[in-house]
Amino acid sequence: MFRRTDFKKLELFGAGKKNTRVFKVLHIKTGKIYVLKEVEARSLDKLNEYKEEAVQLSKVQNHPNILQFYGYYFYETPHNTYKLGIISESINRELNLETIYRKRIKIRQFFSEKELLIIIYSLIDAFAYLESVGICHRDIKPTNLFLIENFQIKVIDFGESKEFVDEDEEEDDNSALATIRGTPQYLSPILWEAHIINQVKQVEHNMFKSDVFSAGLVLFQIAALRDVNGFNQKTDQCNGEILIRDGLKMLSKRYSNKVIEILGLMLKFDEQERPNFLELEKMLAKNKDFVPRVDMTLLQYLEQKKLNKINNKPLTQNSSTNNFNVNNNHNSSTEANSVISDNKKIKIFNQYRMKHKLNNILLLKNAFWFEYGGNMIARHIISKNDTTSKWRLIAKYKSSFSYHFSTIYAGESYGYFLIGGTNSNNTLQYINNQIIRKNSMNIERSFISALFFIYNNIPTILAIGGYDYSDKGQLSSIESYDIEQDIWSMNVYPDLNIGRSQASSLLFNEGKIFVFGGYNKNYGTLNSIEEIDIENKVCNIIEMKLPIPLRRFASVKISDKKVLILGGISRLCKESDATYILNMENGSQIKYNNLAKAGTIEHEVYFDEIGDMHLFYENKYGTSPPIHVIFSFPDYNSI
Repeated sequence: MFRRTDFKKLELFGAGKKNTRVFKVLHIKTGKIYVLKEVEARSLDKLNEYKEEAVQLSKVQNHPNILQFYGYYFYETPHNTYKLGIISESINRELNLETIYRKRIKIRQFFSEKELLIIIYSLIDAFAYLESVGICHRDIKPTNLFLIENFQIKVIDFGESKEFVDEDEEEDDNSALATIRGTPQYLSPILWEAHIINQVKQVEHNMFKSDVFSAGLVLFQIAALRDVNGFNQKTDQCNGEILIRDGLKMLSKRYSNKVIEILGLMLKFDEQERPNFLELEKMLAKNKDFVPRVDMTLLQYLEQKKLNKINNKPLTQNSSTNNFNVNNNHNSSTEANSVISDNKKIKIFNQYRMKHKLNNILLLKNAFWFEYGGNMIARHIISKNDTTSKWRLIAKYKSSFSYHFSTIYAGESYGYFLIGGTNSNNTLQYINNQIIRKNSMNIERSFISALFFIYNNIPTILAIGGYDYSDKGQLSSIESYDIEQDIWSMNVYPDLNIGRSQASSLLFNEGKIFVFGGYNKNYGTLNSIEEIDIENKVCNIIEMKLPIPLRRFASVKISDKKVLILGGISRLCKESDATYILNMENGSQIKYNNLAKAGTIEHEVYFDEIGDMHLFYENKYGTSPPIHVIFSFPDYNSI
């Protein structure tokens, strides 16, 4: 993460909505030129909302036609507001597609057939990649596109983008109820009608197909050198379908049927008849002159993955170092594992589990997500070698969930518990597709470390530490919940020595709990470790410390002596992609393989049958489903 003092502002490029200003800046240490997009937020909630642009950009850095993102910073101003700075590559402003369009329309300089096809192909290829990773741009217009070398399109401005959640396992139309975003002139017909005529803020539609229509309008505009006002409308005064039909007929006098057919598909007025970007790319892949910027199209990638899944062979490319990776779900250790058959892996993992008595790891077929501040419940399938599964919306809670609660699985008999959060309804049980309200904790606390275990035949959940909103500080107390009796109790277990929120805890053996790291407002991000003796009800800080201070990370017991630490956030809000193996017996520490992604891992870690770990990173501060990443051990015999 950068700091604002790392940069010197050289030139103001412009200002826009959301109190946004764009600067040309100098990175003082390296002397390199970047673009800074600075957004002012009047609250932390707004700051978190605006940070999503940086989050979305960070996910799509494998494609050369998408703006290169380098990092971000944020700070509180003296006026009790917050400023977010997003650092990206510097592009010549004269190459903005809106600027080029205005210049060409003045002198009536049309693109040639070859130039236009390159623009069309590169645009579809870029947005097909975005769709493959589940991201809708939602504000496609000429000002958000640049024309770089060889007439390639570069996509910028992800301020309105959204990650899509597939709502129905049976249907594959990608329709969803979504807030209307975008510029009215470039909205799809269904969005224009909802926004202008019906004046509603949300409408159910296919977000990807809406993006296709917007892109089709842009392509028609630069091809015909004419504005597209009214093309998305159907009123007594204006019929967009007729405007599109007549416009394409006029355009056919200048360009081939190939161009007209593509634009005609993208500008289908009826959403059901309009293809999405992936379908368009599949059609274009049949044309020998269509060459995607990545070395392997999504279609070829998926086809090859289906074939290689049989023998678990890793994907390779003969001449490229820029592999096309749809979900970034595998690290290099997956390739090392690929030489061993799945049956052999299953056998090794089962033997390993029995040897080290790993009875508490989660070997489940499904993971569940409950929307912070909303009512959505989604499910994600856990399966070996599966990098394509999506979150599926399976239910909606009749009320709203809290924010910053912790989710803990309490076994098949009890299901999931949602513990803590920002309101008094702080204990919910999810079992048999139902949400059941339980008795609340004695203290309203959030960012707790929740732990389930059975002691003396009593199924118990511990709420360890957390943040007390009323006192504005970290808690050292531990509350104990008897699931059978539905009773929360204080003082059953000793207090922590240091009040801490955002910590990670695990049951190491039948009588011992470790609490790792976390945050304390007086000490900052912590690296200390506390040990709770369950039987003797004693809590001590042990001599051993985490390799680095961490909060909002995962800890997993991986042997009878060792714990694996994964990801999290270190000091100065730096996201970590590191993993560490801690030997809790002799105090030794080893830095292990890096994760494919840095960030917050507060969801429980799931294992599949071959021993791969399925990690779920917090996404959009819990208001969107977590990002799924698979982490593999090369060989359990080496641990």
